[in-house]
Amino acid sequence: MTGLLGRGVLVNWGGVVAEQEDDYNAWHSMEHMPERLSVPGFRRGRRAIGVDGTSEDQKYFMMYEAETADVFVSPPYLARLNDPTPWTRRILSAYVAPSRTVCRVRQSIGRGVGGWNATVQFADPLGPIDWLPAIADIPGVLGAHILDGDTQLGQQPTAEKAFRESRGEVDRTVVAAILIDSYDHRAAGISLRATLDRLGDAAEGAIATMYRVQHVIGAEDAR
Repeated sequence: MTGLLGRGVLVNWGGVVAEQEDDYNAWHSMEHMPERLSVPGFRRGRRAIGVDGTSEDQKYFMMYEAETADVFVSPPYLARLNDPTPWTRRILSAYVAPSRTVCRVRQSIGRGVGGWNATVQFADPLGPIDWLPAIADIPGVLGAHILDGDTQLGQQPTAEKAFRESRGEVDRTVVAAILIDSYDHRAAGISLRATLDRLGDAAEGAIATMYRVQHVIGAEDAR
């Protein structure tokens, strides 16, 4: 089982003002992900939308997998961050509650990308976890992954960051995250509840959300 494609991950949660949501989805699929996946070291990108009832500030989950976390501070990537297209400037200026964290992959068990994601965000470090295989073995689950966030790496001022924070909300970071891939809605819900049960007190204050995957793109798609 291959799991995530690399040891570095960039995770993003947030929303976008309602009147620009269609424009956001088109931009992210047609320009943004292909642009990012053309950067050396990027391996795969995805976008997912929250299920009914998800708060507006958590409505979208976006993620990029890379060979290492250092790809997200590499000169080719920083050059993109400091030269945003007009479309990128317009969309980033419409972001709501932006969240952006470079993470290192602690553990990854997987059989590819599912149509549903469950995510848990943590503001405090996660202690040792030895039960991830049990989550991955739940029927319908395709993968389970633990990410350790670096709240300093990749947080330098860039042109894109200025647009993203132009509505007055600064980028939020996470200290850790758990991501679960599944092929149906029911499995996503069961695995999320099982994860929270296993976490016990560590789940206090965590943000747990379920998403339907909208688009996945690999590096070969950006060529």
